[in-house]
Amino acid sequence: MADMTVGWIGIGNMGWPMARNAKKAGLDIAVYDVDQGRMGKFAEEFDAKRAPTLKALAEMSDVIVTIVPDGKVVRQICLGADKPGEGDRLADGFKPGAIVIDMSSSAPTGTRALGDELHRLGVTLIDAPVSGGTAGADAATLSIMVGGTDEAAIAKVMPVFEATGRNVFRCGTLGCGHAMKCLNNYLSAVGLTAANEALIIGQKFGLDPSTMIDIINVSTGRNNSTETKYHQRVLNRKYGSGFSAALMAKDVGIAAGLAGDQEAFAPLLHTMNEIWQQASTQLPGVDHEVTIEYYERANATRLKPGKKA
Repeated sequence: MADMTVGWIGIGNMGWPMARNAKKAGLDIAVYDVDQGRMGKFAEEFDAKRAPTLKALAEMSDVIVTIVPDGKVVRQICLGADKPGEGDRLADGFKPGAIVIDMSSSAPTGTRALGDELHRLGVTLIDAPVSGGTAGADAATLSIMVGGTDEAAIAKVMPVFEATGRNVFRCGTLGCGHAMKCLNNYLSAVGLTAANEALIIGQKFGLDPSTMIDIINVSTGRNNSTETKYHQRVLNRKYGSGFSAALMAKDVGIAAGLAGDQEAFAPLLHTMNEIWQQASTQLPGVDHEVTIEYYERANATRLKPGKKA
C-alpha cells in the first residue's frame, strides 16, 4: 500500500489509535495535529511522516482523513478561515484527484456544501463517521458509516476503513454517513437519559439502583447504556467511556438541526437536545456517563433540570 499516502489530521483520543491501526495495516501515514508535541510523539513512535503545515500534508498525501471536533473545523482545515486564501489550508496543496474522508461528527448539510466546494477544486469528499468509542478505535472494531457516490474513490479508500473498523456501512449520498451518526447518537442519548430518569425515580421510591439494572437487563427496558455502562462504570462512579458529555450534546444538537432542516415532527428529539445542552453546560468537561449527576443535583434541590436556584 506504499503507493498511497494517507494524511491524518487529528491525533486525539480517537485519531491516535485509528492512525496507529492504519499504519500497522501497512498504510503509509503522514500526520498533522495542532498539538505539535503529540504529533511528533506519534510520528516517532510509529515511524510516520510528520507534516509541518496543512499545505505540506496535502502535498504529500493522496488521501486525507480528518477526525476533528466538528464540520466547521473540517471546513477551515480544507478551505481556510473566513477570508479565502488566508492562513494555512489544505486547498493550497491538494494533489490532483485528492480524496478527503471526514470521519468526524459533522453536520450533514454542511458536509454537502463543503463537498460541492471541494468538487470544484477537483477533490472528492467522503463522509465516514464512526461509532464504537475509544475502545472500538483501539481494537479496530469501529462501525463506519459511509456517505458518497464516487465508487472509484470509495474503493480506493477501503483499506483505510478495513484497517480501522469492523463494519463498513454504505449509507447513501454525501452527508448520509453524518446523518446516520448523529441519529444513532441521539438514540444512544435517549437510552442513557431515560435510564437515568428511571433510576432516580426508583431510588427515591426505595428501589436499589443495582437491582434495577439487573432486572432491566433481562427485561424489555434494556438498552446499550443499561447493558454496557451502569454496572461497569456509572453506579460505581468510575465513568471513563472516553466520550464526553459535550460531544454527546453536539451530536444530539446536530440531529435536532437535521430534523429542523427536514421540517420533521420530532418533539422528543428537541426535548433531548435541551436536556443535553443544559447537562453539558452544568457539568463541563465530563464524560457523558456523568450526566446521572445532573439528575441527582436537580432532584436534590427539588428543581427541574436547567432551572436556577
